[in-house]
Amino acid sequence: MRQELRVESRKSEARYHRQMLLRDFGESGQEKLGDASVLVVGCGALGCGVMDLLARAGVGTIRLVDRDVVQETNLQRQVLYCQADADASRPKAIAAAERLLAVNPHIEVEPVVADFHADNAEDITAGMSLLVDGLDNFDTRYLLNDLAVKHGLPYIYAGAVGTGGMVMPILPRQGGQGQAIQWREDAATPCLRCVFPEPPPPGSTPTCDTAGVLGPTIAAVTAHQAAIALSLLIGRIDGFDRSMHSIDPWTGEDRQMRTGVPREDCSCCHDRIFEWLDGSRGTDTESLCGRDTVQLLPAGHDLLDMEDLAARLSPHGTILHDEHALRVDLANEDVRITIFPDGRALVGVSDPIQARTLYDRFIGS
Repeated sequence: MRQELRVESRKSEARYHRQMLLRDFGESGQEKLGDASVLVVGCGALGCGVMDLLARAGVGTIRLVDRDVVQETNLQRQVLYCQADADASRPKAIAAAERLLAVNPHIEVEPVVADFHADNAEDITAGMSLLVDGLDNFDTRYLLNDLAVKHGLPYIYAGAVGTGGMVMPILPRQGGQGQAIQWREDAATPCLRCVFPEPPPPGSTPTCDTAGVLGPTIAAVTAHQAAIALSLLIGRIDGFDRSMHSIDPWTGEDRQMRTGVPREDCSCCHDRIFEWLDGSRGTDTESLCGRDTVQLLPAGHDLLDMEDLAARLSPHGTILHDEHALRVDLANEDVRITIFPDGRALVGVSDPIQARTLYDRFIGS
C-alpha cells in the first residue's frame, strides 16, 4: 500500500511539476487544489474552456451541469467535444466529463444532466468550494449569484458574445464563513446585483446564435476565469484582480473597470432577498395541452423592440411580424417560435428544456 502511494505521489509531482514551480503554488498549493470542489454550470464554450484548464491544473472534484446536447455548431469553440459527440447528439455534461477524465484520470468529475433551476440548485451546489459561470443566459446567472450570496461562496461571473467578453469575480459580503474558501469582510466585492440590479429584458441583447462568437474570445475569457479560480482555490485571496475585466481579442481592447464595494441598497447581498433562488423571478415554462408547444413566461420587464428582434432573427429563418407578435420559422431547427411584446413565447416543441434552450439561444434571457 505504501509503495502504491509513493508511485502515485511521483506521478502527481511529474504531472504538475511546472505548476508547482510557481512561487504561489508549491506542494501545499497543489494539495489545496486536489482537495477543492468546483461547480461549473453550463458546458458550452465558457464551461468547456474553464473546465479544461481546471482539470489539467489538478482541481480534485469538478461537478458540471448542463441541460443540452452537443450540436455541430458547437464544435467551432466548445473545445471538449468532437464530431462524434455532435453526430450522436450526446448530452454535453456526459461528453465533457469523459473528455476531462481522459485528460486527467486522477480527478473526480461529476456530470449532472439537468436544467439548473431554483428547485434543484441548492442540492447540486452542496459541498462545492467555488461557483463558475459557463452560462449563456441571465436568469441562471442571477440564480448563481443568489446561491453565492446566501451560502458565502465565491462566484466567477463571465460572458462572451461576438468578439468581446467579460469576467468579474464575486466574493459576497459575510462570505466564506464555514466554507473552504474564506476571506475578510473588507475583501468582499459587489455581487452581480450590486453592479447590474436588473437583468436585461429578453430580446434586448445579442446572443451567440444571433451575433456569433469568436473562438479566441472564449479562450481569453476562460483563461482569466481559470486564473481567478486557481488563485482562490490555493488561498491567494489578496493577490488577484477584483475588477470587472472586459476583453476583445479582435480589436485588442482590454479594460479593467473598478466595481468598488458592495452597495448598501443591494436587495440581494445587503437585504438578503433571493428572488431567483426562491423562484419568484426567472422564466417559467408551461406545456400547452394538446399541442407540441411550450409557453415561456419571463418575469416582468420592459416591452420588446419587435423591429430590432426581427432584424436580429432574420438570418436564422423566415420572419412574420407586426406590433402584436413575431413569428420565426428557424431554418436549421425546424421549429417555429412566436414571441410577444411582453417577452412571452410559444416554442413549437414538446420538451420544456429544449424550449428553454431555444429561447435562450435565439431570444436571450
